[in-house]
Parts: sequence; structure tokens; C-alpha cells
Amino acid sequence: MRGVLKFLATLVIGIALIWLGFWFYAESRLQSGFTGWAEQQAAQGWKISYDSIHRGTSILDAAITINNLVLDLPPGPEGEQASIALPAITLRIHALNPLVFHTDLPGKITVTLNNNIGLVWSAGSSALSENLDPNKLFDRAADPFRGGDFSASDIDILASAGSLLVLHIDNIASHADLNLSAGPADTAIFSTVALDGVAVSPLLARIASIPFDGKLTHLDVSARFSGPIPPGLPDLLDQISARTANLEDQQKLLLPAVHQWAAQGGSGKAQLNLILGPSTINAAGSIGFDANLQPNGTADLTANHLDQFTTALTNAYPWLQADITQAEAESSQYLSNTDQGGQTLTLHISYGKPGIIINGQKAADMPPFDWTAAENPLPPPVQAPGDGSGAASPLPAMP
Repeated sequence: MRGVLKFLATLVIGIALIWLGFWFYAESRLQSGFTGWAEQQAAQGWKISYDSIHRGTSILDAAITINNLVLDLPPGPEGEQASIALPAITLRIHALNPLVFHTDLPGKITVTLNNNIGLVWSAGSSALSENLDPNKLFDRAADPFRGGDFSASDIDILASAGSLLVLHIDNIASHADLNLSAGPADTAIFSTVALDGVAVSPLLARIASIPFDGKLTHLDVSARFSGPIPPGLPDLLDQISARTANLEDQQKLLLPAVHQWAAQGGSGKAQLNLILGPSTINAAGSIGFDANLQPNGTADLTANHLDQFTTALTNAYPWLQADITQAEAESSQYLSNTDQGGQTLTLHISYGKPGIIINGQKAADMPPFDWTAAENPLPPPVQAPGDGSGAASPLPAMP
């Protein structure tokens, strides 16, 4: 019996010492990870400041708290500015679940746009967690995150220093997974986000004549991509996001990665569900590539009670009447009426080598996609001074 107790005591002490060592390492890694992230963002034009960093004292949580954190984003293409201020933010890992990284957000976050427009994010509750890759925990140069979850409830977006309600959201929930070792048949990236009970403030809804009382009942969007992830994708996405002013550079960076993904058997699916006013709208789509790397796939769209929906829109915005009438005329062959669904739109589209097929009828040919031309777009033609008509071009020399 004494030997058993001694073994158990040794085991407990051993586990405690292992956790204590991990606890010290984790807090050091949390702090160095945050400061390294701040330096990386600063190199991309961000300005990051904070008053202090405090390490946690609970033996069950490896944690650091950053006080008075201010994030100044790089100016946008038109010189737009944005600043985010958080009174405090805590990064922590719990002893009972060491592979989940938690971020504790404050109840209120202040966002300032162009140095004078202030918005306040106020949430009754919020939770942000990210999953860690155990194979990357001790590699300081590697990105250890492999997806995560975010949720928040009872959210108010406020203006005028927090005195004027702009937008309310009952709930937000999102989830993401990343599998860097995915094969052609494996899910590499999965992402979903859902919003419930979105409502513009009654005052703004009345001023702007927003239909449906300014309310959106539900929205959820999800996407799933399969196939091997091109090497260096996170760094590539960082480069693309840093070049927001130049679409040509974004295309040159992104399309080779998409080309490589397609060549390795990549495919993708996405879907959307929206409940707005009287209508429920469902959309879904898929993309794949044939042996010649030509895109093919499907798209589906259904929407009900469109008669009530468009009536509400034109009552609120009469100037939309002509556009809505034209859209209804062009889509009339895909519209039907039912007792339960009112005016209903139903579309099933397939695209690929046979062409674009809508509800079983060929609507158009689908020209081949030229990867080389897409990845190497020609520069725009040089225009003569003036209005671009060429009228200001110099006359040829007289003989």
C-alpha cells in the first residue's frame, strides 16, 4: 500500500512540475508572441501602442494581460484611417485544455474612423478561442493556429461616444478549421459565420426609410475548400492584404496559387441562407476543375415571397421600381407562384465545357479560361493627354 501511495505522490508531483514548466514557458511564449506580432504588424504600416503587459498569477491559467491597447491601421487606398482601442485584453491557456488559446475581449471596444467618427462595440458576452497545433508549439518561427471559434451576444454598435444606437445584433457565431496537410480529397479550409437578430436603430430605420423595420432575421454563410494548400499561403494572404490599392498586384499574387491548387485537385463549395423580411433566400455553389484545369461546377438559388419583398422595397425606395420591373421581366421564366411561398424564384445552374445550363436549358457557351493571360495581365493602353480619345495625339511630321 505504501508503495502505491508513493507512486501516486511521485506521479502527482511529476505532473505538477511538468505543468509548472509549461506554465512558465507558455506565459513567456504568449508575451513574445504578442510582441513579435506587434513588430510584424508595424512593418506593414500599423501603429501599435499599450501601457503595460502583466503576466497572470493563477496556476491554472498561463496568461498575459495587455492594458490600454491601441491599434492604428495603415491608411486605406483613399487615405482612410481607423483606430481600435481596447481597455484591456487577456491572452491565456488553461491547464485542463492546453491546446486551446483563449482571447478575453473587453465588454467595450472603441473604433475611431478618420480621426473624428467614433463607434463603440458593446457586447453582453463574447468568447474567442483558437486551436493550437501540438507539432508547432515549440517552434517559435511557425504559425501554431489551426482554426478557432468566436461568439458574441447582445451586441450594440453605438455612435456619438456611445450615446446613439446604430446597430444591434442578438448573436454572432463563427468557426474555422485549417488543415495544412490536406490531400486532394481532404477539407483544407472550412469557415462559417452566422448572425441572428440584426436591427438598425429605429431612429435610423425611420430616417432612411429602411424596409422591414430595419431588421435582418438571420444570415449564415459557409465555405469549404478541399485539396492541398499552396505553400506559404498565410504569407501570401498577408502580402495581398497589404496591397489593397493595386488590384493588378493582387491578381498576380493570388492567381498562381489558385492555379497550383487547381492542378492538385482543388475544389470548393459555399452556401448562404438569408431570412430578410418575408423572404427566405438560399444559395449554394461549387467549383472544381477538369483534366485541362477548366473550371466547372454548379450554383443553386431559391427565394420565396418575392412579391411581398419587392413591394416593400419599392414602397421604401420608389426609384427602384424600373430596375425591379426589368429584373422580373428578365427572370420571368424562372418565377412561379405557390400558395405557401408566394412568388418564388428557382434557379439551378451548371457551368463547364458544355456551356452554362440554367434549369436544364443552355443559356450560353463558356469560353476556355486562359490561366497564362489571367496571371500576366497586359498593362492598360497608354492614352493621349486629354479625354482619352486620342484627339490630342501629335500630328505626323509633314514631308
